[in-house]
Amino acid sequence: MSEMIMAVQMDQVLSRLAEQRPIFHSEADFQHGLAWQFRCMNPDSQIRMETRPTRGVRLDLLVCVNGVRIAVELKYLVAGFTGVVAGERYELPSQAAQDISRHDVIKDVVRLERLVAERWADVGWSVTLTNDVGYWRPGRKPDPIDASFRLHEGRLLSGTLGWAPHAGTGTTHKRDVPLVLTGTYECQWRDYSTVVDSRGREAAFRYLCLAVAGTQSEQCVGSRTNATVAMTDPRPGLPLAGASAREEILEAAKMLAAHAPDGTFTLTEIIDEIRRRGCRYAEGTVRTHVVSRMCVNAPDHHATVYADLERVGPGRYRLVG
Repeated sequence: MSEMIMAVQMDQVLSRLAEQRPIFHSEADFQHGLAWQFRCMNPDSQIRMETRPTRGVRLDLLVCVNGVRIAVELKYLVAGFTGVVAGERYELPSQAAQDISRHDVIKDVVRLERLVAERWADVGWSVTLTNDVGYWRPGRKPDPIDASFRLHEGRLLSGTLGWAPHAGTGTTHKRDVPLVLTGTYECQWRDYSTVVDSRGREAAFRYLCLAVAGTQSEQCVGSRTNATVAMTDPRPGLPLAGASAREEILEAAKMLAAHAPDGTFTLTEIIDEIRRRGCRYAEGTVRTHVVSRMCVNAPDHHATVYADLERVGPGRYRLVG
């Protein structure tokens, strides 16, 4: 299995996992859920949790699929949330300490680079899932202590990364050694799920995948990469493998608009069309994107919005531009 195929598959695993588990109680719960989803999609795979591949290194997940060894490090970084989702009550604490958590995400990538370089694994994945907008949004502080470790959308990670000189010892304790990356990684966040808390407020979960490839000849996922590598499905009318919910909705919208005399379409038509195409996303996710996240004249309730669609009547939309 090539590295590019694995890039597509990780995105698919998370997309399908979101349908069953849009939220988790803890990082251990997330780890177990991801391992379970891998096994469901790859019944012949071998999966081990909390392994120690080499001295001083503990790995969250080691997945072997068709002879390819995939090392996975996970982070579940949450802001406070209380609510009932799919009949199950969740109470997530506000973890804060975002600066330390950003450092530890990059430290995971350094660890994965080492495991791949020393041939303990063929490919590595750092997967971060969060409902804290502070991770994917650029910060507002002019000189933050963790500027080198920022993970906001579009950030490129490379080279030697360390704390700012004015960082306190309470923050840098046991984290004072600069992190050295051999590859270059682009931060591109993707939507995971949207859940509603006990006060009726929406909370968006997004994820960041950073991939470590095995050799210089396999840089399709190693250099300036993420989990968004897409492969065209040879069957017409089906979505790109690994496509986001937004991308699948846009493809369906373009087709519907092209066949409508006035270029408009309804939410129901969008849902029916992407179901026909084999969409992996839950109907609630699609509705949220069309009605709110992708609609230019909808109330702004999301951290990330797109000017893709315009509502022209009750339940009816058209493409913008």
